[in-house]
Amino acid sequence: MDPPNTETPAIAEFIGTRDSFVVMRDPQLAKTGTQARAQLRTLPLLAEFELGTVAHPGIYDNGLRLVEYDMVANESLRENGVDNVEFPLVHYISQEMLTGELQDEEHTFDDQDIVRQLLRDRPSGVPYLLVTDTSTPTMPRYTKKPGKSFIDEFECTVVDHKALLKRYLQYNLDSDLPLSTTQNLYFHQISAHHKAAELNAGSIPELFDYTQIPADSPVWGPLYYLIREDVDNVLEDYSERIREALRSWTERGPTQQVANRMIDMLELVEFEEERLDDYRYRHQENE
Repeated sequence: MDPPNTETPAIAEFIGTRDSFVVMRDPQLAKTGTQARAQLRTLPLLAEFELGTVAHPGIYDNGLRLVEYDMVANESLRENGVDNVEFPLVHYISQEMLTGELQDEEHTFDDQDIVRQLLRDRPSGVPYLLVTDTSTPTMPRYTKKPGKSFIDEFECTVVDHKALLKRYLQYNLDSDLPLSTTQNLYFHQISAHHKAAELNAGSIPELFDYTQIPADSPVWGPLYYLIREDVDNVLEDYSERIREALRSWTERGPTQQVANRMIDMLELVEFEEERLDDYRYRHQENE
């Protein structure tokens, strides 16, 4: 594990706390089945604070990463332990996964032992940020007293993702997207970027109009990712594949429109990176 950091981490400064253990509440993680989506919408905000090691259920990794990070699957932590986990660490886990109430045909998700060991073994002063769907997560095996959360045992700060995002946008970005449209910072960053270029930036589909956006827009990034990392699956059933790839990042909304615009551009450049480069730069110069 990494040595202690003697300086106050950036995320702690932004939150306004001296605690290195932070619980971030995002109710989106409580949704299951067909309602489960946008589980990683908090990650672009956390990535702004150099929190690059992320543990989450493998099912969240749908073949598209809107931000770069080093992934550790929660399943791997259960199987192999936490000795090699690097900090700072962001850990995604719902209350149902934590207590084993969530099950499927193959797995029972019970991560109480894992979270407790991470809390006890983590380096002093280095951030461990637990993203969950409640401000009072419980571990029934360890915290027996009714009404008590395990966070009462540790020095901890509890924050709400929506409130933090609203504050970040207020002081850092001029986005035309309302929070009711998305709580994913990635899309607000694009909106601010396009707005500065005097483009329409008030809806998510507008952000993915590849015929209008500037060459330095972050929206080009996912196309390169799909070409390099996922081209076989895209070619096999690209419409469904891209919709599924967007699932972990987007709330319910115009994902089909976004997928269609990405598909149209990939088909135009015949899924070739050099052709995409040519369109991105030369086409834009001729506009």
